[in-house]
Amino acid sequence: MPYSKLKNLYVEKIIEDIIFTGKVLYNEGLVNSHAGNISVRFEDDIYITKTGAMLGFLKPDDIVEVPVFSTSENDKQASSELIVHRAIYKKTEAKAIIHAHPVYAVALTFLLEEKFIPIDNEGKLFVGEVPILDLEHASGSKELAEKLSDMFKKTGKNIVLIKKHGSFVIYDNLNYALKLTSDLEFCAKIFSLVENQKKILNKN
Repeated sequence: MPYSKLKNLYVEKIIEDIIFTGKVLYNEGLVNSHAGNISVRFEDDIYITKTGAMLGFLKPDDIVEVPVFSTSENDKQASSELIVHRAIYKKTEAKAIIHAHPVYAVALTFLLEEKFIPIDNEGKLFVGEVPILDLEHASGSKELAEKLSDMFKKTGKNIVLIKKHGSFVIYDNLNYALKLTSDLEFCAKIFSLVENQKKILNKN
């Protein structure tokens, strides 16, 4: 089979996976209606959701192809976080990125300073210590792109929380990036419920 045909088949699978991932993120409440973004790198191209796309209801036309190492006309259609995805792909071995707004995890960033450490067994095993990055400009900015990509590169972490904003998860495949995004929110819920129970018990 010619390489061009193989590539087309692979790209079709990438688009199917992004659409599936968007549905799961929305159904699990990890993004609200028009929030969040998803991308996958294949060779020197990025397949990323469009700006303003509804992740729970994606169609193939809601995903655009842009280059990793340069800019293109399609940049105008891509998510406003493209600058961040591009920086991460340039500096790491990541092949997939999910930016979500998990409510419990984001809420914890208002109370915690430098990191979130899960207390449940699954969290300790799969999520581990999650750095919290505090920025003046936390959405689609050069500051976010530079500091977040540097943090992923230097720490080797797969998950970073942006204070008062959301989560970024990177991995070498989209399915596991989705798992980690879901795991993070589960751990944050456990942490929050336990802390609330402690307060109730201490009052009694």
